[in-house]
Amino acid sequence: RRDERPEGVTVRALLRRYYENQGRKLRSAQSAYYAVLKLDKAFGELAVSDLTYQRQMQFLEAQRAAGLSDSYIRRTLAVLQAAVNRAAKLGELAAVPRVHLPPESAPRERVAARCEVVWLFRAAETERLRLYLLLALGTAARPEALLELTTWQCDLDAETIHLNPPGRRQTKKRRPSVPMARFLQPVIAAAPTGFLVHRGGKPLKSIRSPWRRMIARAQRMIRLEATERALELRRWGKRAEGLAGLRAARGAAKALSEIGPYTLRHTMATELRRRKVSVWEVAGLLGHSSGYTTTERYAKVSPEALAGAVRALEDYFADLEAELAGDASQILTINKVRASCLLTDRLRASCVLADQAEDWKTAVKLVEPDGIEPTTSTMPL
Repeated sequence: RRDERPEGVTVRALLRRYYENQGRKLRSAQSAYYAVLKLDKAFGELAVSDLTYQRQMQFLEAQRAAGLSDSYIRRTLAVLQAAVNRAAKLGELAAVPRVHLPPESAPRERVAARCEVVWLFRAAETERLRLYLLLALGTAARPEALLELTTWQCDLDAETIHLNPPGRRQTKKRRPSVPMARFLQPVIAAAPTGFLVHRGGKPLKSIRSPWRRMIARAQRMIRLEATERALELRRWGKRAEGLAGLRAARGAAKALSEIGPYTLRHTMATELRRRKVSVWEVAGLLGHSSGYTTTERYAKVSPEALAGAVRALEDYFADLEAELAGDASQILTINKVRASCLLTDRLRASCVLADQAEDWKTAVKLVEPDGIEPTTSTMPL
């Protein structure tokens, strides 16, 4: 299609072309799909030329009246904008209307308190989730970078993690190389070859569903613990104090629902600044541009330049581990995590491990094939 008149093309056709050729390939394909449905219901029968400012404002007000936030409406209209821009870029339409987006809302400043991170570890039932939490705390990386992280990107000798896999082009959301925090080293050394956060050897497409289950379990644990405490206080005649504890627990449980996988990145960035880590080190760890061009270039080739940031991460982890008590501390103990990495069903029939020494560096994987294979000359060694 070339230079079609906007009067002869419906918005439905424009949206369909966009989704089939571009939208469904995006990481946010599911969100784009539902946005297309909503936009099709509102504008589908209209010609592209009828996408006037007045009609767009009518849609905006109707969405607001339905109780939707400006941020959500903006994301929906951004799909329409992307469809229009695609048609203009490819020359499919002779003319395209301008899509008006509502202003951006203020950025969310939500960070997780240390007690909330403690609850996350207590509620993380699977090794997969605990490892994800450890990596998120130790690298402050974006969720998608952690889900794609493999053992080949982790250099135990140089104690460096290369968040950008080989062959992937760096984008505006740059994935830097960062020093490997001490509490990550034994866990990574014990992990089977391949993706660190995986299910059956395959990478997770998203951490959202496991994350939601973890949050729900943490909320139940908070309420249950508060209920037991309230009953105990009631036996001692302190009913009012027990009720106050229940109200506080209800608020704490509700606040946990605001914490998502990306919150840990914000949390660690905030924690680093609180611990007096320099701006350029924080920016280097996060993959942001700080304005210090020379130091950023140095940090790319020498992650040791971020040593101050990593020391702050390790201090935070030490404080976190100190807050865990009883069974919860066993969840986070490195030896326990390492042991569970070695003893779970991720070991395969032809996998041989040498793990007799206490030092993690001597726990060498002698054989690590992908499946059952005939005995080789290496196996008896």
